[in-house]
Amino acid sequence: MAKLDKYRQYVQELLTRYASYKPTYGDIEVETIFDTERNHYQIVHVGWENKQRVYGCSMHIDIKDEKIWIQWNATEIDIANELVEMGVAKQDIVNR
Repeated sequence: MAKLDKYRQYVQELLTRYASYKPTYGDIEVETIFDTERNHYQIVHVGWENKQRVYGCSMHIDIKDEKIWIQWNATEIDIANELVEMGVAKQDIVNR
């Protein structure tokens, strides 16, 4: 159980850090969505730019079977490498 708690903490820290960077364009909010019961974690952009609706997931990470699954990464950030630097074993990261 300690491993799962540690992985939850790492994922939340990582996503919280990247969610703090707001886009320089439009009126866009960056939201973190943490479902700690089912182990689903996301960063979502919501708002408006030039009268156009903006909505999209930029990062989606799940924890399944004591492994961290990078389900979606629409950024240039190497999430897997950052997780390894935080202490996650490489074999515990599934990068889709």
